[in-house]
Amino acid sequence: MLIGYFRTRTDHDGTASAQRQALVDAGCTQLVEDLTSGRRWEQPELRRVLDELHPGDVVVVPQLDGLGRSLTEVVRRAQSVFAAGAGLRSLKEGIDTVANAGQAMVRLIGSLAELDRSAARDGINAGLAVAQAEGRRSGRRPKLTEQQRVLVADAVLSGRSTAAHMAREYKISAPTVSRVVAARRAKIDGSEKDRAVLEASRQDDKVVGVLPLSALNGRLAIVGTSGSGKTYAAKGLVELLMDGGRRVCIVDPLGVWWGLRAGADGGDAGGYPVVVFGGCHADIALDDGMGAALGRLLGTHPLACVVDLSELGSSGARRLFMTAFAKALHEANTEPLHLVLDEADLWAPQRAQPDGQALLGQIEEIVRRGRVRGFVPWLITQRPAVLHKDVLSQADILLSMKLTSSQDREAVGRWIEGQADRADGRRILAELPQLGRGEGTLWAPSDCVLKRVQFPLIRTFDSSRTPQRDESVATPRTLAAVDVSALAIALADMEAVTSDTDADPARSRRDPASGSHRRLKQMEGELAAARTRMAMMQARLEQAEGQDARAAAVGIAPRRRGAAATRPKTEP
Repeated sequence: MLIGYFRTRTDHDGTASAQRQALVDAGCTQLVEDLTSGRRWEQPELRRVLDELHPGDVVVVPQLDGLGRSLTEVVRRAQSVFAAGAGLRSLKEGIDTVANAGQAMVRLIGSLAELDRSAARDGINAGLAVAQAEGRRSGRRPKLTEQQRVLVADAVLSGRSTAAHMAREYKISAPTVSRVVAARRAKIDGSEKDRAVLEASRQDDKVVGVLPLSALNGRLAIVGTSGSGKTYAAKGLVELLMDGGRRVCIVDPLGVWWGLRAGADGGDAGGYPVVVFGGCHADIALDDGMGAALGRLLGTHPLACVVDLSELGSSGARRLFMTAFAKALHEANTEPLHLVLDEADLWAPQRAQPDGQALLGQIEEIVRRGRVRGFVPWLITQRPAVLHKDVLSQADILLSMKLTSSQDREAVGRWIEGQADRADGRRILAELPQLGRGEGTLWAPSDCVLKRVQFPLIRTFDSSRTPQRDESVATPRTLAAVDVSALAIALADMEAVTSDTDADPARSRRDPASGSHRRLKQMEGELAAARTRMAMMQARLEQAEGQDARAAAVGIAPRRRGAAATRPKTEP
């Protein structure tokens, strides 16, 4: 029996009558029609015909593509016809499998289909190989970046967040979070014991166990309220720089960094040979006119120092000093130098005073473009909202300690928008008011580090500690020795060149030693004043010892003195 089969599309109904007439002219006694569309290519009537074929039947089609959408599908259905003992005839192509030539033609078409499949498979494999060699992944784009996968897994593994919370935060499913956490756990280590050994071996090469030491060569911002421990944490990081023999210059407007010269117990063991310029513990005294000379000295000498501005007097005097200092240091320095700016908002405020505009420009130049001249700026501030936004935004690493002011948290939020993930930023900003003393969130996007850390004890004397009520101020017994004689002469020469050049350039060339002579005379006067102060302190000490002796004679316990002495609270 001749069975005519044809298909028509819903958008080409005009072809149905032509196909039907062609099949009738071919002698078909049964006509079967399938209606298909561009989105739906189901052929239920054709499947029914193939299932009901009997040996000797012949399936007649107007053209071969009516059997399927691809060459492979056409060959597969033609083979189904042959398997039922029936024949296949195509009117357009002139194929009739009842004859031997027709069967040969179908076999040829099958060979071509196999060749087509093989070529397509080879092309796909070659494309995948090239993509893999270039580091590209096939398939759907992952919902999480590699950095986000690390952050999600670490948050869940450390207990800082739950899988359900991270799923909502990143808009992913809970099974996805589980797979990310499992992969991270396997990558860290499958064994708790091996993990502990691994972490112990890496501890010495990491900052607070999470940040590579090489990251300390990046621009760092440390923010936190007064008493949050930001200066203490910064001292611990500076100790790591000192251990590596780095050049460090600390601008200290509060007079709290000189303790780097002593060990934690008040002795010189553990202290660093840091030269202190200015302040109550000065190795070399400063005045507000020595900024340019000191800047040139530090820019050309390999040393670690503290520039203590606490005794300069007014804010205007400090700004005058810092303007000349920053300009001269920027011009003279060419080697790597970590410039630590404590209370950075004093030097780069968001709203600078008229006499501070030049200083703001110098600090911004050092922070934004100073890398080519070796500068590695570190910024410390308790008011990130007051620090100039163009300076804070340049930080590569952010250490955020306790912040309670909404304005300060908004300033940190602006840094987050430019550097890191917004969802993580919202979570961290919400946690800042609850952070304890010495605790902070360390964020280094380039190193994929986002972790809440507790900073360890420093190894040097804590000169920034605020004494508690009824507690005397502790002072170190000894300081690490430094040789400042050559530096004093070099600074005097720098100052002479600066002052003489400003006043009379020709005189400076004629008599460069005149400024040195005046500076040496000034230093001799300062030395005599220091000897007088020491003599007065010795006299007061002898007087106090006499009072203790008289108190002991009448049965009164003497008052305790020393680095660790405290005055007990008197009960009413």
